[in-house]
Amino acid sequence: EKISWPLVFAVFVDAAVDGLLVGLAFTASVGTGWCMSIATCIEMGFLGLSFCASIRNMTTSKLKQCVFVLGPSLVLALAGILGDIIGTAMKSNPELFVGFISFAIVALIFLVTQELLAEARETAGDSISVNICLFVGMLVGIAVGAVLG
Repeated sequence: EKISWPLVFAVFVDAAVDGLLVGLAFTASVGTGWCMSIATCIEMGFLGLSFCASIRNMTTSKLKQCVFVLGPSLVLALAGILGDIIGTAMKSNPELFVGFISFAIVALIFLVTQELLAEARETAGDSISVNICLFVGMLVGIAVGAVLG
């Protein structure tokens, strides 16, 4: 059995960052929090499926599989609570709160565009359908954000 520790670490860090952002988003506004929660559910659903398949191929121990697969969910939930606590504490200093939220949003957008767009370009080449799907997805995200908050 050979566990890919860099993969496990990356998934746990991703879950922690996502949870922190969801907690902060709920502190900023309930509608924003729901929008981030929905987006995170979709993202973590796909990540979870591929992570589970990878872990299943790495170990036959059911205990290890359960620990590795349930871990990111627990980390996400705990980081979400921590994000809410930090956000609530920073609300008394609006400049710090806005700066923290702004940094988090820019980091999220950079990571998404840097990773997903590069992967899409590499996989689909110059396909117009990939560009259309990207902008339709962004439009849906904006619409959901407008409806929720």
